[in-house]
Amino acid sequence: MSDQVYALTDLQGYVSQMRNVAAESLSENSENDNLDSYISLDQMIGIVKGQSLGTDEEDRYLLNEGANEKIFEEAAIWIHNVGLAKLAAKDLIDCAWDNESNEMVFWSKESKQNEQPKRKRKRKNL
Repeated sequence: MSDQVYALTDLQGYVSQMRNVAAESLSENSENDNLDSYISLDQMIGIVKGQSLGTDEEDRYLLNEGANEKIFEEAAIWIHNVGLAKLAAKDLIDCAWDNESNEMVFWSKESKQNEQPKRKRKRKNL
């Protein structure tokens, strides 16, 4: 992993592109017209702020390769989790809180009532 540090000169462009790449990594459908309903650009900026190495003298966020990867992963997890929540809200999948794992779990509605559901675990946040 490179130790090179980069200053973000176009924050809006960076977060827009990173959001698109994160969404495309989760779906073959590359139409990302409605990404704001999954994660807004302001939320993406919040992720950048949280993962940046700080700012330079011009208040530009500083990133290295590791921070860039964490931003991508956090955005992809966020989009994935919102997608699962949207499916549950439409009653297309079931979900419940798992006290043992301390996280929300999801499973197909096709599971029979007498069977233990095959749980689809929500991706954990970083």
